[in-house]
Amino acid sequence: MIKLLRERMQGVLVATLWIVIIAFIGTIFLVWGRGHMNPTGSNVIATVDGEAIPFDEYKKAYFRAVDTYKKILKDKYSDEMIEKMNLKKMVIGSLIEERIILSAASRMGLMVSNEELLEVLSNIPAFQKDGKFDPVQYKKVLEANRLPAKVFENNMKEDILKEKTRRMIKESVVLSEGEMQKPPAKEGNVDMSLMQKQERAYMAYVDALKKRAKIKVYEDKL
Repeated sequence: MIKLLRERMQGVLVATLWIVIIAFIGTIFLVWGRGHMNPTGSNVIATVDGEAIPFDEYKKAYFRAVDTYKKILKDKYSDEMIEKMNLKKMVIGSLIEERIILSAASRMGLMVSNEELLEVLSNIPAFQKDGKFDPVQYKKVLEANRLPAKVFENNMKEDILKEKTRRMIKESVVLSEGEMQKPPAKEGNVDMSLMQKQERAYMAYVDALKKRAKIKVYEDKL
């Protein structure tokens, strides 16, 4: 099954994944320094099966989320709204999910090749000159942000791997003949029905993995 899904992924992953990375590129320079720390350290906000989530990583992700809401909502934004949304727990939940998905990718034997990485990087406008990927421009951007290429590329591979794993999980789900006869699929919204089913299946999969994982959140630091 995994082999079949991997083959299906090859034709569509590169064509769509770079869109996700382009949306992310504006903020990736804020979080490049994430890493592994002693779970007992004071800079740890949570652990997932013994792997630490540094507080610095959580803090940067939180402020990035706040900034996103500010840009979307503009004058409708308020700190009170963010509090009611419980954004802090949403962010830490997202970071925990990322660790869960990376563990799933490892069990599936999924990896990101240098060719896949280059394909994504080549489609990022910040690294292009005259519409084409330019190694000199790429180096300049990294140097301007004080980013070692190796660190940046490893983090990029990690993000590509997370997206690849999510897509593989979702694309293992299809509509049954019975579901094809129910609204909204019956009215012609087959894609919508499929996406909804895939999203439910993905969330159920992640929830099941979370229940099996040993997760500790230091809520006093949120």
